[in-house]
Amino acid sequence: MTQTVLPNQALSKYPTASLRELAFLSLPLILSLLSASLMGFCDKIFLARYSLHAMEAGVSAGYLCHLFQFPIMRVATMAQVFVGLHYGSKSMSKIGPATWQMIWLSVFSMVFSLPISRFVAPFFFGGTSVEGAASTYFHVLMFANFLFPLSAALSSYFIGQGRMSIVFYTNLFCHGLNIGLDYLFIFGIDGVLPPMGIFGAAIATGISQLLLCASLFWAFLRKKERIACSTGDYRFNPDIFWRQFRVGFPRAIARTIILTAWVSTSRLMTLKGGDYLTVLSVGGTLILLFSFINEGMLQGMITVASSLMGSKNYAKIWKLLRSGFLLLACTGGLLLIPYLLFPGFTLSFFFPDGIPPHTFTLLKITCVWLWLFFICNGVNVIGHSLITSSRDLNFYMFSILFVWCTTYLPAYLGMNFFGLSPDKLWLIMSFDSLVFGLLFIYRTTKEKWKEREKDFEFDSIK
Repeated sequence: MTQTVLPNQALSKYPTASLRELAFLSLPLILSLLSASLMGFCDKIFLARYSLHAMEAGVSAGYLCHLFQFPIMRVATMAQVFVGLHYGSKSMSKIGPATWQMIWLSVFSMVFSLPISRFVAPFFFGGTSVEGAASTYFHVLMFANFLFPLSAALSSYFIGQGRMSIVFYTNLFCHGLNIGLDYLFIFGIDGVLPPMGIFGAAIATGISQLLLCASLFWAFLRKKERIACSTGDYRFNPDIFWRQFRVGFPRAIARTIILTAWVSTSRLMTLKGGDYLTVLSVGGTLILLFSFINEGMLQGMITVASSLMGSKNYAKIWKLLRSGFLLLACTGGLLLIPYLLFPGFTLSFFFPDGIPPHTFTLLKITCVWLWLFFICNGVNVIGHSLITSSRDLNFYMFSILFVWCTTYLPAYLGMNFFGLSPDKLWLIMSFDSLVFGLLFIYRTTKEKWKEREKDFEFDSIK
């Protein structure tokens, strides 16, 4: 049976699914996420200058914060997929209500995230050298936890339509503000504001995230948005909500499994202390610094793939896959500079006064594995983007059940029984990303999105 291809609303002036279109759509997101990465990097550098103990506490607490932020964000960003599908099928009036359901999800999430966080924190931080400071950072951010999925849902409204600039500028301003507040609150001002250390870093993050959500919400509710996409239709619609939640829930469960395995692995490294904790903290911060590249490519590919599937232009999806690998090759080549060619300069930001030679050598080797992790994570991102766009998320969830076998188990056995050096953590993480990335790409060859075509057509009619 011949597929009918709907007229596609162009996302850019470039050929559909080409490297130029993917780069055009991804670049504003990459730059926007760059500001977030720089914000996180500066936060950790400021804390390291305040005290190494504060930085290690901030990194450890950040991993646990992610466990409460990212699963909800994964469901909230399903708005991007549905916005892209409605945009591709020209059902513009359904875009606003679809986004509102994820806004409500973000607000409602505090009902369970806050009480659960109070229970989990003592278990995770108990017995570690950073227990007091990490607990402070974590508990402050938990009161602002709903703001992270809220900003993701609001951003998805614009990203799903290929309107990246507003997301870029609002993120750039708010993240720049966060960097300024970070410095001010961490170190204080003599005679005016006392230094607050890690507590000040958490307060700065909460304030900037609140401002980001307020800015995006204002843009979302402008008159032209209410007319074009019905963004004024704020009603909670159980049918639309559960349709999106049902699709996004496996993604959230999968993310929870991944983060639980990683949080357990990071706790293992934290309990061992010494160079293990240093490698975890410095490696995690450097990953955060450059994570914006792959994350921007992920969002760009989801936008293009969702629009292609909404317009039934399936043949172009394979062109998009090729474009993703070309973009990864380009960015991977650039990251040879900080990771492999000049690791000493990169590490000097953390230790201006120098560190023991054996620790420095260990961190230089770590930089090699961090570069490899970036490449493997990029492969994972390419497969993940197509799995998400095709809404094949039950497969994604069930495959992720095995992540404990590719992360925590190798790390636990390697560090405790086989004497692996701390840097090998990032080699293990590289292997984990590559295995699942190749699995997701293989799954896309089954073209499961065609099986969901009738379901989406029925949803669009309702």
